[in-house]
Amino acid sequence: MRLKKQLELIDPKIWKDKNIKFETKLIYKILCAEQSQRCEFTSISIGKVQKSLSITNVGFKKNLKILEDNNYIRFKEYSNGLYTYKFC
Repeated sequence: MRLKKQLELIDPKIWKDKNIKFETKLIYKILCAEQSQRCEFTSISIGKVQKSLSITNVGFKKNLKILEDNNYIRFKEYSNGLYTYKFC
């Protein structure tokens, strides 16, 4: 029940989106948690994501691309395993 309440805090549109697999939705949740309210762009590293989810950098980048293709975020890899992103 606790997980369900945490998931409800994020844009409900993504949870109903059948184009987005569950792993990608979890990554979106992590991105939401990391978002800085002071900046338009937020940075995240693959290492920070790997603390919550077992994933490679290639897998993470593919999931970010899925989110970008479905207009949830815009991202850029500025160094190996380091990304900036903003929500659409």
